[in-house]
Amino acid sequence: MIITRVRTALVAVGTAALLAIPATIATTSAATAATSNKLTVTAGEYTYKLSGSPKPGNVEIVFDNAGVEIHMVVVIQLKPSVTDKQLKQAMLSDDDAAVEKLVTGQGFNIGGTPGLLSGGVSTTNIASLKAGHYGLLCFVPDPEGVPHVAHGMVKVFDVKGSKSTLKPPTDGVSEVELSEAGITLPSAGLPKNGWIKVTNTGSGPRDLTLAKYEDASATFEQVDAAVDAFFETGAFPGGTAPVLLNGGVSTLAPGASGYVEVTFESGRWTAVSSDDD
Repeated sequence: MIITRVRTALVAVGTAALLAIPATIATTSAATAATSNKLTVTAGEYTYKLSGSPKPGNVEIVFDNAGVEIHMVVVIQLKPSVTDKQLKQAMLSDDDAAVEKLVTGQGFNIGGTPGLLSGGVSTTNIASLKAGHYGLLCFVPDPEGVPHVAHGMVKVFDVKGSKSTLKPPTDGVSEVELSEAGITLPSAGLPKNGWIKVTNTGSGPRDLTLAKYEDASATFEQVDAAVDAFFETGAFPGGTAPVLLNGGVSTLAPGASGYVEVTFESGRWTAVSSDDD
């Protein structure tokens, strides 16, 4: 089943390589990115609200989780005229072919888009989108273990018009590399505020998730087990999330790059990368 397969991939976010982020070491200010090609996605229980008319090319995607539950945006390119209802029905079916009939172009889970977000958190990414018809999906489980897409957390939108002139930021950008060997951060650490360019130098698809420990004494193994339990059951052991999920960059193909703007509060942070697509 499509939902089960995606949820299984999400569990790997908590089981991949871990590296601490010295968030207060560097203080490079964020580069200024133009906002002439912007899509704002506001998530809640269990809806997406969209604003903006994105053009093909580089798109600044603002993902705001205005809800209390964890949410995500999986971006999928669809055939023209596919509706919210058709996409939801296909995703809830046990027929992979039903989904494949709706997909075209860049396909499933387009890279460089925002990662998982805890409630009350907002993130900004710059990703490349071709002209076409797209869908947004949330596969995070609710407290009963039911994926949010089953509640109707599905939304279609179009990327159209003349090509965008938006360029990724270049001033003060920190570079992070993902590979089979791990996560390579700048020697000075990441900026407390600023843009990060994430590049996949490995041989397979990789993603990046940024998270802040809510419990200063928690170990990665404890957090790993709690995240596994959440994506299996829809609830954290003890009822409290051990980390604040702060976005990142979704699946990047080998050689591809994505951009995410970060704001790190004081505390213990982790950068996690997995190789599931």
